[in-house]
Amino acid sequence: MANSVTTNPLVLDTAGAVLTTPVQIKAIRVQFSADEDDVVLSDKGGKVIFTAKGGDVSVNGYNDSLTLPGGLKTEGLTVTTIDGTSKVYVYLK
Repeated sequence: MANSVTTNPLVLDTAGAVLTTPVQIKAIRVQFSADEDDVVLSDKGGKVIFTAKGGDVSVNGYNDSLTLPGGLKTEGLTVTTIDGTSKVYVYLK
């Protein structure tokens, strides 16, 4: 698969640089594919802005999320780590 960056939310499933321009994130949701999968997002400078680990996927189906009512401004966005066929949904303000 490939990251989809032309929609809101962004749908991310592949490690690597996603955006290099400033963005404002209002929410992040992760759909894990398996227990113990890891997801790490960082800005273009390598500063970690979000990290999550899959829980009991067989019970919950996915779920880790973060809502940022005021938004989080960041310089770029990189998927540093994404395991299995997990997907990250990044909602932009």
